[in-house]
Amino acid sequence: MRRRFVLVDVFADRPLAGNPLAVFPQAEGLEESALQAIAREMDHPATAFLFPATLAGAAFRLKIFSREREIPFAGHPALGAHFVAAIESGLQLQEPVTRVAHEGHEGLVHVELKVELGQIEMLRLEQRLPETGPRLSAEEVARVARAMGLEEEEIAATNQPVRVVSTGLPALIVPVSTLDALANARPRYADLREILEGREATLVYAFTKETRDSRSAAHARAFDTVGSAEIPGAGAAAGALAAFLVSQAAVRVLPVTQLVIEQGHVLSRPSTLYAEVRVEGEAVTRVMVGGRVVRIGEGTLDV
Repeated sequence: MRRRFVLVDVFADRPLAGNPLAVFPQAEGLEESALQAIAREMDHPATAFLFPATLAGAAFRLKIFSREREIPFAGHPALGAHFVAAIESGLQLQEPVTRVAHEGHEGLVHVELKVELGQIEMLRLEQRLPETGPRLSAEEVARVARAMGLEEEEIAATNQPVRVVSTGLPALIVPVSTLDALANARPRYADLREILEGREATLVYAFTKETRDSRSAAHARAFDTVGSAEIPGAGAAAGALAAFLVSQAAVRVLPVTQLVIEQGHVLSRPSTLYAEVRVEGEAVTRVMVGGRVVRIGEGTLDV
């Protein structure tokens, strides 16, 4: 059976940047084992499969697979899937914002399409409200530093906690003092997997407030401990980091705090992620993460 896919780059302002994604817009009839095998064949950080929705208000049902497993929630596959679905379906785009949704593992997931001159300029994904784990002890932080190939002081000097934060996908947030230190990090994935055991997280999201672009709030690197690979643009983790920065008052906190996060430069796939955190009193009431999507081609698989 021939299956068509569309290739896009997410969090990219030009082709061959950002996080690559293969989207299968008509996946109906494919078995779970086939989805996993196709994701391995595509060999991207994630592959998105679109099925007919079963919930009212959903444009499609989304299933996401990495090379190794199904992922219940992720940022760049959701944004890329909606970009492709809107174009493929001839969706009537309303300016300045068209609101859509898809069916995820736990119900409807909402996405905004920012529209200018009849074209999708940017997409933003609404994430869950943040859930924050306990602060790691000094001994645990030392283990994290060793596992990432960092000096312990390069984390301690930030005066920020190391902890798991989730806005849909748990990530261990690790502050690093300088851009050079973060660029030189060399993770030992087996050690990181051992540290994360029992914490639900499988992703380490290390960041520094030293940035390449003065407009950015943070420069980040994402390490997937299951796949033992770095990810060039991690939308769900960026939402967790944005909530973390606001909760720590590590950025100027406003009722609506907007942040830019850089990622992917070490991999020569620069990614730009735009985060928004809304606060009422001391409570976070909304987390959004988005970016641009670039279509780079299409193809077919005979499976």
